[in-house]
Amino acid sequence: MPCQRVVATPLIVGSVGPYGASLHDGSEYTGSYAKTTSVETMRQWHVPRIRALVEGGVDLLGLETIPCKAEAEMLVDLLKKEFPNTKAWLAFSVRQDGKSLAYGENFQETARHCYDMNPSQLVAVGVNCVAPRLVESLISGINKDRRNPVPLIIYPNSGESYKVELGWIDRDKCEPVDTYVQRWLDLGVTWVGGCCRTYATDVTRIRQEVEKWKRNKLDKSQRNGQCLS
Repeated sequence: MPCQRVVATPLIVGSVGPYGASLHDGSEYTGSYAKTTSVETMRQWHVPRIRALVEGGVDLLGLETIPCKAEAEMLVDLLKKEFPNTKAWLAFSVRQDGKSLAYGENFQETARHCYDMNPSQLVAVGVNCVAPRLVESLISGINKDRRNPVPLIIYPNSGESYKVELGWIDRDKCEPVDTYVQRWLDLGVTWVGGCCRTYATDVTRIRQEVEKWKRNKLDKSQRNGQCLS
């Protein structure tokens, strides 16, 4: 039986960012608002925004740049109780140590926990707006010995540094995002893209690397008499 190619349909994703962005104090980058803000306050802030996106007809939600475990857990629970027919991905913001959320909790433990809270609605869990060089250390081994693997999403920034007085700097010192893509796919990533300071050309190159990886995998499967969608 010949292999059949599956044609993907573009999806419209509604972005749901962190509560801290509304405070205009930069706390969305650290998650420090978790010290002084109740989960219920965050919940009440998120509900009308998510409802507007869902009623507007998005295909799924991107719960993204979430810096702390408490807000992530709340969003996953909110999805289950208030929007049970809506799918979403959950992406965290992280520290430069390659293992922690921006607020300090362990990334892998939190990612696995949140996925296990609601695997029927979360299409993926991962990180966004992170330097590409940190991704491998964040996700390596996350699904070791798991019977129900966490589907992974990665959409990093360009890897540049941001200085308040200078803006974005050091682009010339960054490896292009696309050079990392095939390794991420080998590690089990199923959703990949770009965040801050990545442009249409970067996304095009990312797509090319994904297609190259898929062709190589398909060639290997065909040689072994298997079919891949």
